[in-house]
Amino acid sequence: MAVETFAVRSKRIDRGRRVQTAQHVLAALILILTAYGHLTDPKHHDVVLPILEIAAGIALIVTAIVEKVRKTHARVGWLELAGAAMTYVEAFAKLREPHHLSFHILTFISPTILLLLGLFDSRIRAGMRLETNDDMFYARLRLMRSHRVPWETIRSYRITPTHLELTREDDSVKRLKLKDLYDRDAADAWLVEQFTRRGVPEASQTPPVASAG
Repeated sequence: MAVETFAVRSKRIDRGRRVQTAQHVLAALILILTAYGHLTDPKHHDVVLPILEIAAGIALIVTAIVEKVRKTHARVGWLELAGAAMTYVEAFAKLREPHHLSFHILTFISPTILLLLGLFDSRIRAGMRLETNDDMFYARLRLMRSHRVPWETIRSYRITPTHLELTREDDSVKRLKLKDLYDRDAADAWLVEQFTRRGVPEASQTPPVASAG
């Protein structure tokens, strides 16, 4: 049987992205105001770094506005790339301050993570999915976590208002949160079809297990 896939989008991830955007915009405004203060301070002779900070802050704010207006996803995450550029500028600015080497290394980790997230944004989003094949059921509902459950280990399934519950042969239950998915009705229908096709019964239809003794 061929691999079948249902692409999912998470409301939780989108909410987190909106919070991150607000944090980036706030940081950009603070950076712009600070850099402007340096430019207007006669005691501050370096103008290159403040100009770069202002440019990075403005670029991030403009990118955030464009992301808000645009309804489709680009191949790369421009907001993350703008955030990476801004935090790289901040990291380079901190190089002039007397800190331990480990501190300077840590300041470059955050922009590097943002850079990678921006470059691989479309691939990360494409990885969010429900998937079935001959051997197992697969689910990635979070960016950094996935689940693989072989069919032969699943005794029954149950779809609740918030979760998909998979009861295994050892009586353990794996619960996958579905509450935050867009197209929830379509996802539920797809899951029912997949489990029914492979003979996995709903929990309510599972015969009771006889107790010993």
